[in-house]
Amino acid sequence: MDQFILYLIVVNVVTILAFALDYLLCMWKPELDDAPANALIMDVFPIAGGALGMLLALFALTGLGRGRRMNKGNVAWWFLAIVCLVAWSLVVSARFGLVTLDVSVDGILTGWNLGRLKVLGAYLIVVNVITLVVFVLDKRAATRGGEHVGRTPEARLLGLCLAGGSVGGLLAMNIARHKTKKWYFVWGLPCFLVLGIVLVLYAHMAGLI
Repeated sequence: MDQFILYLIVVNVVTILAFALDYLLCMWKPELDDAPANALIMDVFPIAGGALGMLLALFALTGLGRGRRMNKGNVAWWFLAIVCLVAWSLVVSARFGLVTLDVSVDGILTGWNLGRLKVLGAYLIVVNVITLVVFVLDKRAATRGGEHVGRTPEARLLGLCLAGGSVGGLLAMNIARHKTKKWYFVWGLPCFLVLGIVLVLYAHMAGLI
């Protein structure tokens, strides 16, 4: 078996076991769940390649208690796992020749498909305007109605940013002063923006744009 595949299998199995152990420890000592050191340790697993294992663990373990699987307490982990899964999927695709990348300077700077680029540009304009509006409306709802009345779930806000609306989200955060105290928005949206740029360049080098 290819050593790279073996590594991914092992790291994902270890990730599932680590999250199961962490879940049991946090049930035993709830204060561990809010410990920054615990979060940092668990964040290493998806970055190291265990993103799929993390998603499976989150789906299985967060459904054992009451409430929604994705909530304010774990939304950052869900999106970290999704971002890492996308990143590692790009690596795997290139590693095993599922896509052929032209990584030369000419391959990056030239040969852009203007028709597809215009479609992508139109999509990004629309999704960023929608994201900006949704953020502003959520800020207004938070100001007028408190925590729950008419609010947009954080997962939906992050989802719009991940879908290409990170610029709109960042503008809204600065204009409306919304979600500026949530670290996973402050750090997450720039990461989404970088991921989006990487995806566009990756698609271009693969001859798709």
